Amino acid sequence: MSNLKDKIKLDEIVYSDHFRTDGFINFGVKPDLSNFRIPVSIIEGIKPGPILLIDACTHGDEYEGTEAIIKLINTIKPNELTGTIVAVPALNFEAFANISRSSITDEQNLNRIFPGDSTKYITLRLADIYLKRIVKFVDAVITFHGGGDVLHLEPIVGYLPGGDEVSKKSFEMAKIFNAKYTWRMQNLPFEGVSAIAYRDMYNIPCILPEIGSHCDRLNSREKNVGLCYDGIMNVMSYLEMIEERTQEKVDSMDVELHYIHANNGGIQRLLKKENDIVEEGEILGEIIDVFGNKIEELKAPYRGVVIGFWSISVIRPGDWWYLFAKILD
Repeated sequence: MSNLKDKIKLDEIVYSDHFRTDGFINFGVKPDLSNFRIPVSIIEGIKPGPILLIDACTHGDEYEGTEAIIKLINTIKPNELTGTIVAVPALNFEAFANISRSSITDEQNLNRIFPGDSTKYITLRLADIYLKRIVKFVDAVITFHGGGDVLHLEPIVGYLPGGDEVSKKSFEMAKIFNAKYTWRMQNLPFEGVSAIAYRDMYNIPCILPEIGSHCDRLNSREKNVGLCYDGIMNVMSYLEMIEERTQEKVDSMDVELHYIHANNGGIQRLLKKENDIVEEGEILGEIIDVFGNKIEELKAPYRGVVIGFWSISVIRPGDWWYLFAKILD
């Protein structure tokens, strides 16, 4: 047995036995005297080994990873596990409870402000305390995302590229996850991403699966939760935390994802859909005004594949419109 529970100290414990502890880390008192808090489960196997952190709901409206984590911690048996699972089913617990992408209290986007700041807004304090009280003690991370309320996304697993061993391990984890696409997270259009902080601060390999969204939960919720769960198990097998798994391999494609924004607001029409291979110059989509006049069309800036798009009819100026990826292999 490891001494991880002596390092990751929970402020409130709601369940504990010899192998599993559930509870909360607190990081601020609200005016009603309740706490801002992070839900955490720690499950230790019968043999020492890697410490894998699995989290979801950095954005509070991305739930497929959350459901997979809950399934995992309630089905994994300690006698089948080597090492330790640290599970955080809803990192931004306030946003999760309010079905919101960002925090309610300060309207901050948690995945744009890492490594955070212990002296400033509450969401920056969340990022800071998460790094210092949990992330620094683990060996690898799976951090789940998705399309949330407005985007459709095909299953894609992000990794940070590089020639060092941590980057290589991240790529191997992304491939073994077994989704349709692996995403080389270079040239990101935003800063403050958690996975970058994990690597830069603690040299920890991390993958970022983007799976599921509200626009396809009616028909695909269980399928996408299952994909998340299987992906976790595949990574655990790769890390030798569980026995080797036998699973049919997906013919995956390595891509570099770009977020293309709309210039105008109106009714958007999708002329190219998920998984379409599109040649440079072909029209991806168009926007019409309330009188039916076309006011914008989007041409593919390069040959690529459609990974996702804005799923709601009305789009606003500046919104993400297409998630369009360069094909790297």
